[in-house]
Amino acid sequence: MKTNLRLIGGRRLESSRNIDTRPTTLMVREAIFNILKNTVENSNWLDLFSGTGAVSCEAYNHGAKKIVAIEKNKNNSKICLKNLHSLQNIDNRKNDIEVICKDVLIWTKPNTERNIFSSNDFNKIKFDFIFLDPPYRANYHELVLNQIFNCNFIKKGTIVICEHSLDMDIKTNILWNIYDVRTYGQSKLTFLIHI
Repeated sequence: MKTNLRLIGGRRLESSRNIDTRPTTLMVREAIFNILKNTVENSNWLDLFSGTGAVSCEAYNHGAKKIVAIEKNKNNSKICLKNLHSLQNIDNRKNDIEVICKDVLIWTKPNTERNIFSSNDFNKIKFDFIFLDPPYRANYHELVLNQIFNCNFIKKGTIVICEHSLDMDIKTNILWNIYDVRTYGQSKLTFLIHI
């Protein structure tokens, strides 16, 4: 089933025919970027379980400096790159974007060699924002969060935005504080900050 996927502002994106792909809704994306406001500008953004890249595209449109999207489905990762490359003024910024077709559970393992970037600049990145939206029923949230907060691409003050189902609660941990939780329809957003 093909969805009618649009960015904030109305620009249409290509979407997946894969019925297992559940794009972050426009309402949730608007909420994220309204909460973050101008802090996204000149930031380094990591989009985990990126699907067809709607959140990465929004980060680009809100001024993110570097964007890395991780998506294990080969078709979705191709669509993600195509969507990012369709954005305004992208010709001068293609080197600021990396889409990696890899399993997030493997890519976020602490001490993993991440020299799969096309640019050496990306290997040294510490991300300001990390967005993750694993499949709701997969129960990956806790595992991925623990892996993220033990990786060398995170720094003190990094904000991790986790989208998950209403019936899931993410607890405070010695590695992070929860500073905001919002509910939108069937989705919940938990904002974590690296201590």
